[in-house]
Amino acid sequence: MFHLKAFSIQQDQAAQRVGTDALVLGVWPFHYPQSPLRRVLDVGTGTGILALLQAQRHPEALIEAWELEESAAREAQSNFQASPFATRLSLHQASFLDRARELVGSSSTFAPFDLIISNPPFFPEEVVSSDRARRLARHSEAEGLSPETLLAYAPSLLSPHGALALITPASSLPSLRQCAVESLLRLAELVYVYSVPGRLVRVLTLWCRLRVGEVYIPTHTEHLTLLGKDGASTPAYRALMQPYLLPEYL
Repeated sequence: MFHLKAFSIQQDQAAQRVGTDALVLGVWPFHYPQSPLRRVLDVGTGTGILALLQAQRHPEALIEAWELEESAAREAQSNFQASPFATRLSLHQASFLDRARELVGSSSTFAPFDLIISNPPFFPEEVVSSDRARRLARHSEAEGLSPETLLAYAPSLLSPHGALALITPASSLPSLRQCAVESLLRLAELVYVYSVPGRLVRVLTLWCRLRVGEVYIPTHTEHLTLLGKDGASTPAYRALMQPYLLPEYL
């Protein structure tokens, strides 16, 4: 059991346990163009940690979570029901592509999302796991979910001023930029995440619609280092996590 200040996470069944990637993405203070957020989608929710963090951070929002793997979906649902935010959380056990196509096909009844957030699978197929649950959680081509797929479908699922928030390996940024251009999305915010000084491992990205004739808006860029040279959490990381994590995790 992973205990946070506002809720707890049971993680015995999910193939991917709560990690730093999800925590940093879940609490990073992006400047969302749609405010306040009314509808939020967490894709590939796993334990439900991202959905729960969004429910804590955005008290007016309804949070929907999608998870394909059965045991993970069952565990996320249990975590949702045990949280103080249960009435604002819902879960669908489905693949991203199937659920996205279903919603887009029901255009008259579909209410778009103000934010889509995901810690998507991104390990390449050449190191694919033999365990199906772990493969779904970790590998970029598993069941059609990848950062590129999310970028391709985001415009159909987002409200006019909605945004897509991702965490991916730093090396993936050039390909994500290319995919975003093809989907008429622009990079609104970029956060370089370092494990220790000088070692870039992840990027947080926020993508918004690219509007024809729009005046150029530069990407807002920040940097976050998780650990100092002494191996201790940096002041910036502790300040970011302090509202959410118990002291023993900082």
